[in-house]
Amino acid sequence: MNFRMTLAAFAVLAAPLAAGGAAYAHGSTKPQHGGIVQMTGETLFELVNKPEGVELYISEEAEPIPASSASAKLSIATGAAKKEAPLTPAGGNKYIGKGVKVPSGSKVTVTLVNNRSKAKTFAIFTVK
Repeated sequence: MNFRMTLAAFAVLAAPLAAGGAAYAHGSTKPQHGGIVQMTGETLFELVNKPEGVELYISEEAEPIPASSASAKLSIATGAAKKEAPLTPAGGNKYIGKGVKVPSGSKVTVTLVNNRSKAKTFAIFTVK
């Protein structure tokens, strides 16, 4: 392979990286449901604070993770007050916490536990 061919091959391989390779590796980090997003490793968490409660969506490398495959809970810290709230699978990659209120300024820790392996994944949000 001569120098020109090597340079051309490098340019072809490097182009996706220059165009934002992280977006290709993890999918979009834009909120898909109007919430706020955090990444932990390859796992994307979207927390949606609604008047009727909280919704949580989980995906990995742009693929939804079935809510039936893991349990999820929130730990909500607002000032000195702390509370925990379990989340219920609601089909697809969605969990819900009916009646759960997350006030502005709260720090929310999501704990996701894989049902088979018992591996835990965490994400921390600051709700504005």
